[in-house]
Formats: sequence, C-alpha cells, structure tokens
Amino acid sequence: MTHITFNPVPMNQLQTDAPVSVAWLWRGFLARGNLTLLTSQWKAGKTTLLAGLLRRFAEGGEFLGERCEPARVVVLSEESNEIWCDRQLAAPIGPHTRLLARPFLTRPTPEMWRALIDQAIEWRLAGELDVFVVDPLASFLPGRSESDPGTLLEMLQPLQKLASTGVAILILHHPRKERSEEGSTARGSGALLGFVDIILELHNCGRLRSEECRRRIIGLSRHHDSPSELFYHWNSATGEFTHIADLTSQRYLDNWQIVHALLIGRETAATHQELLMDWPADMPKPGATLLYSWLNRAVENKLVRREGSGVRSNPYRYRLPNEDDSYHDRNELPPLRPLFR
Repeated sequence: MTHITFNPVPMNQLQTDAPVSVAWLWRGFLARGNLTLLTSQWKAGKTTLLAGLLRRFAEGGEFLGERCEPARVVVLSEESNEIWCDRQLAAPIGPHTRLLARPFLTRPTPEMWRALIDQAIEWRLAGELDVFVVDPLASFLPGRSESDPGTLLEMLQPLQKLASTGVAILILHHPRKERSEEGSTARGSGALLGFVDIILELHNCGRLRSEECRRRIIGLSRHHDSPSELFYHWNSATGEFTHIADLTSQRYLDNWQIVHALLIGRETAATHQELLMDWPADMPKPGATLLYSWLNRAVENKLVRREGSGVRSNPYRYRLPNEDDSYHDRNELPPLRPLFR
C-alpha cells in the first residue's frame, strides 16, 4: 500500500514577504496562468471585441483604457476561414495570431480535446503561444452537455494544465435563456463560474440611438486589478474601439442637441416630463430620470435656466436663458421695453 505524506503549513508561517505578481497580457482581464470567461448574448459583439484585442496584441499598447502586452495567439473558432477573412478586411490582424478554424467535424471526444491541448503546450514550450482562445465553449466541449459538471471538467482541466505553462486562456460563451443576475449569466453548470479566475460579461448600454455601438463590460475576478465595470464604443466603419471613461457625461453630450431643440420649440418653461412627451417620435426616448439628470447638468453648465422648487406642487421647469436673466441674478428689475417691436 502506498503511503502519501502531507505537510500542512501553519497559517502564521505562510510566506508573505514577496507576493506573487500577476503577469497581465491585458491588464485586469487576461493574465498568464489564468482562465477568463467572456459571456454575452448572441451577436452582441464578443467576437468583434476579440478581433480588436487581437489587433492590439500585435504591438501592445492600450486597449479600452488598460495596458496590453504584445502576445502570440491561437484562436480556436467555430467560424470558417472565410468569415474571419471578411471580419479583418477593414483592420487586418497580423501574423502574431493564428487561426484554428473548425478543426473537428463534430464535438471532440475527451481524447481528441486532450491531444489538441497537448499540442498547444508544445507551441508554448517552443515560444509560439501566449494566449489561447476558445470561441465559443459549447462548440468544443467534449462529452454531453455544458450543464454536466463532469463534461466541463474534461474540458477545463486540460485548459488549466495549459495555463500552468504561462498561457492566458480566454473562453467565449453564451448566456442562459432565463434572466440571471450580473456575474452569473453564463449558460450551464455553476462549476464553470467557480473554475475560471476572471468572469467577464458583455452587455448593451441602453436603447438610445447613441448607444447602438456602445457596450458595457462587467467583471468579477480573483484579482484586485480587474475593473468591475468598463464602457466602450465601437466604430463599425473603421473597426476602432474607444474607451469611455465617463458614460454619464458622454450620454449627456450625445443628446444635448436634441434637448436644446426641444427647449427652443417651447414658448414657456417645461418640466422634464413635458419635454419627454415632445421627444422625436423616430428616436428612442431616454428614461425620465436620465432626461432629468441631463437638464440639471445643463443648469450647472449655465446652458439652461431652472424655475420652481422641485416639489410635487411646484416642480422644476426648464427653459433657455433670456436677456432678462442677468438682471434677476443681480436682484435687479430688467428695463422696461416697448410693447411693440
């Protein structure tokens, strides 16, 4: 009988003098030795976001406000070579990324999956691999179902072995059909969320027209460096990604001209609810609270005047400045003007 000896270490003797640093390839989101899970609705932009990140890995720099290191990537994809060719016409990705498109005719068996990961380990040992991408998880799961913890472990344990060689793993995944709390929308067994190191979810920002190409990433992570929230805009014409540092301010700037036009069309001051009723019929309306915040910001910026006390019987009413306002601000009466001009 084989005897195995274990040696537990007292907690007060743990080595804390030299904390382990995280080798980020995309700071906060993708690190060597870690598994990152990115979940979003179908066609919400996961692979588009991936393509932008892959382009940045060519030389490194900044991507969506966070530092990115140069990296060599292999993308395991359910999409064909032709689809990827079309995707990168506007912004080519480069030779630092290699594509492994549809390598299996059906779902791989556990043996086939381990063989692929073993080859990826060889690429890593040869200095040819820093990031391994699985897009999406469901297409390459060996076994029966993503709801089965045993099936998930057959996939994730080899990936963890690959990660232990210094590779960052990025797994793209689909959400549950039913509504779930943020951070737990990933479809399938909860074992998946417990296994990975970083959970990312990609969401739409809102229903306003200015939000159509805007996305929100939320993050849950074992690491303090991971942002809990990030916003960005994607330009569909150029493929350019832009980090949005302050979404509230950006929304206000995007929609100020519409608000200004509504105020010009009013002969008297109006409440935010009255202005909301005048919102252009061909454009999605903002929520009442959001419009209220825009108007009060415009008041702070001295672009709009506010009347009333803000209570139910005397609500705030908004209008554009007029020539008499400077007199009222000095507690003076404006000059009398001719009745007819």
